[in-house]
Amino acid sequence: MLHSPFLIPLGMALVFLVAFLSGRRPTADEEGRPIVVYAHPPCPPKLMDLYRPVWREFERTHPDIRFEVLHITGNYEDKIKVMFAGKVAPDVIFMYPTALPAWVDLGALEPLDEYLANSPDASREDYFEVMLDTFSYDGRLYGLPKDASAAIMQYNVDMFARCGVDPPRSDWTWDDMLEAARALTRDTDGDGRVDQWGMNAFPWWMFVWENGGRILDATGTRCTLLEPEAVEALEYWAALRWEHGVTPTPEAEADLGPMQLFALGKVGMHFEMYPVVSVFREACDFDWDLAHVPRGPRGRVTTAVGSALAITRQSRNKEAAFEWIRWMTSPQGMVGLVSVESPSCVELARSPLFLESASPPGTKQVAIDAMEYARKPVQHPRYFEIMDAIFPELQKAQLGLVPVREALERAAPRVDRILARTRHKEDR
Repeated sequence: MLHSPFLIPLGMALVFLVAFLSGRRPTADEEGRPIVVYAHPPCPPKLMDLYRPVWREFERTHPDIRFEVLHITGNYEDKIKVMFAGKVAPDVIFMYPTALPAWVDLGALEPLDEYLANSPDASREDYFEVMLDTFSYDGRLYGLPKDASAAIMQYNVDMFARCGVDPPRSDWTWDDMLEAARALTRDTDGDGRVDQWGMNAFPWWMFVWENGGRILDATGTRCTLLEPEAVEALEYWAALRWEHGVTPTPEAEADLGPMQLFALGKVGMHFEMYPVVSVFREACDFDWDLAHVPRGPRGRVTTAVGSALAITRQSRNKEAAFEWIRWMTSPQGMVGLVSVESPSCVELARSPLFLESASPPGTKQVAIDAMEYARKPVQHPRYFEIMDAIFPELQKAQLGLVPVREALERAAPRVDRILARTRHKEDR
């Protein structure tokens, strides 16, 4: 039975400590049932309260599997890596798509293609295809998507109405967004300084994509941000701050952060994945809703985010682990989480249980429609190192300190050197 409050208690923690020191952990319980251990990432108590009944339902419907939850606090990935080093990795881990290539590069994950193909209870058609693509790498699937989330827009309905700005249309463009942002940007207390901004910064890579550009070439061996489509897009992006002043100043962002600026009613448009709704329901004292991201010159593109459950290579109960992640990402597993997540299982996502649920936002259909134009993020084992090479230079351009092209001329060679180091490692 799962132990109250559905977390591995002190006794099991000691078992894991002994297992870590000896390089072993139990495979089956005293009844001979396979043990599946899931390493759950840090999350607030209210969210844990939603997960516990879901895990209880799995236990009720799968009495032949012993399911345990190891709630990781602090730095999730570092602690999981320590467990891998000790050869006591959990059976299942949680991940975001940008971390996937590095885990695969470490040889940490079990490919799931055959498990899914042979499952009598699930198939690829059960999930949004873009989410399966997002958690695939080098042509192999490594995670079953837990939620179908992409960067979409949250907007302050009351602020739009107060400023006489029409709500975003489904076909609106960059220029429409800029026009709305200008109208929303104001000095509300008359002290001569802007204290209400039209929008938080739209993710810069989405501007590149919507103008037909790329960050890396198709082979992942060269940075392509100096190509005309990317430069043009990023010039538009940077001008939102330094020329038009419709995004918050660095000082305002440093004090509060983009999410809190929106929640306090100081920003009219915010761009975030769907689960942010659970924060805004409690933090916002105004009416807000969802809208599509604006369309660029080459079409509308957003970035798929979401999360997935992956089986580790060290799991000794892979079949049982797959049954848990399959069930957890099915309508039966996700139905208890529709209040905070946009389901990755198509059946539930398109059902009234999700779309017509009473809690805001009112237009949840936007989150589902975004799956049609979402694209997986850049995939590379050194993703975060690549982004760290690019963004500081772009920030200078955003502040008007250097032209965009000059910023990219500094960033692109750094990215190329990172890519070259990766190739050299693969060649050895």
